[in-house]
Amino acid sequence: MSLIKTTSIRSLREIILDYNCNKIACVKILKVQQFNMFSTSSDLKTSSQTKTIDYQSYLNTVGKLRKPSLIREMTKMLATAPPGTIFMAGGLPNPALFPFQSLTVELDSKTKLNLDQTALRAALQYQPTSGYPPLHAELKKLVQHFFNPPKMSDSELIVTVGSQNALCSVLEMILEPGDAVVVPMPVYSSVLSLMDPHRPQYLGVPEDADGMQPHLLKEVLNNWKGKTPKLLYVNPTGSNPSGVVIPSERKRQIYEIARQHNLLILEDDPYYFLHFLDKDPETFLSLDVDGRVLRFDSFSKVLSSGLRVGFATGPKELIRVLELSLQASVLHASSLSQVLVHGILKSWGIHGFVNHTTKVKQFYKRRRDLMVASVEKHLKGLAEWNLPQGGMFLWMRMLHVEDTYEMVMERGIGEKIMLLPGREFMARREDHCPYLRAAFSVIPEDEMDEGMERLKALIKREEGLQRRKQ
Repeated sequence: MSLIKTTSIRSLREIILDYNCNKIACVKILKVQQFNMFSTSSDLKTSSQTKTIDYQSYLNTVGKLRKPSLIREMTKMLATAPPGTIFMAGGLPNPALFPFQSLTVELDSKTKLNLDQTALRAALQYQPTSGYPPLHAELKKLVQHFFNPPKMSDSELIVTVGSQNALCSVLEMILEPGDAVVVPMPVYSSVLSLMDPHRPQYLGVPEDADGMQPHLLKEVLNNWKGKTPKLLYVNPTGSNPSGVVIPSERKRQIYEIARQHNLLILEDDPYYFLHFLDKDPETFLSLDVDGRVLRFDSFSKVLSSGLRVGFATGPKELIRVLELSLQASVLHASSLSQVLVHGILKSWGIHGFVNHTTKVKQFYKRRRDLMVASVEKHLKGLAEWNLPQGGMFLWMRMLHVEDTYEMVMERGIGEKIMLLPGREFMARREDHCPYLRAAFSVIPEDEMDEGMERLKALIKREEGLQRRKQ
């Protein structure tokens, strides 16, 4: 459905305030909007008219009170200090005492990363909170190449301990107790774990096969009578748990709705390089003409989850507050991990990185197909599902089981099969939920069929228990 078709005509007063125009000019804008009420969805474009954003208005008291750590600031200054600078400002341990002489990492039979003395010292020493400078520079190139943000000159990037570290810190600098937050339904369970201590009001927007539904998003926001929401959280590529990839047209509609309601978009996208489409999807960051998107990326799914390296990109003012938060907590992401990731990216270049992520996509797509084949063989008539377009998960609804929690967590574990109950991905975890999530990422391929056969038996047993209770 076209966003324009479902958008009510805005008042003349609202247009005057938004566009800062005189009455005659704004009447013309109003007429254009009336005409566009009958436009098709193919006519929808993200407006290039930039809206000024007061980032301070989004910060909570903690975020507003963050101050720079002078020690951390001096560490950042040291990274770009001219030769001959005599540094006595920070308590950096003397690298002469580090018990490491060399480090070689073999990427494949033809490629090795040999950390020379300079690189090894960097890998074992404190780094600026914003990130190991050579890696920081490489990541900016990567962002420009893949996402091409329209506001890149007003944006900044920071290296983080995986993407969730950044997401957690951003929520802690924005959320106030009782804030309303827009989330998809279902939603990544760890995000709920991050938000729950702030006791938010979740404004859940149901997904379909293409993700968060814009017309329902408008409905939820227009009907909400409580505290004005500041945040819209979205996991747009290979969403956890549903595996959906939000199409470009729908992203534009969601972005425009976010503009109308002055929402910051938290684009949590760790599965971006794990989609199964022919073409890389457009991102919210790519559409961001206002500077209202904070994007979170991760190397956990394509290089190594144990390296714990991710990065956040967004408006300079918000990234700066995030940096101040990390200065006071983790200091910076692992120096050794950052140096290794930089070495890999530098060795591969963009072309090599694309080749690697293509192999990753093919690997997981094959596993998806194998699991779906097993599900079709064993669970027809017992469950329904959509084909995942990315990620690592198959999200299934049980047709005749009201709630999967006890089935999975008690009887399933007893039958030597482990999945996740759908309730874990719902904002109202106390409600019954007929969904469950199966991961196809690490299960041995020759166990998929046996796993789904056990799940079939488990579901049938649960249906019998449920009938006896009625």
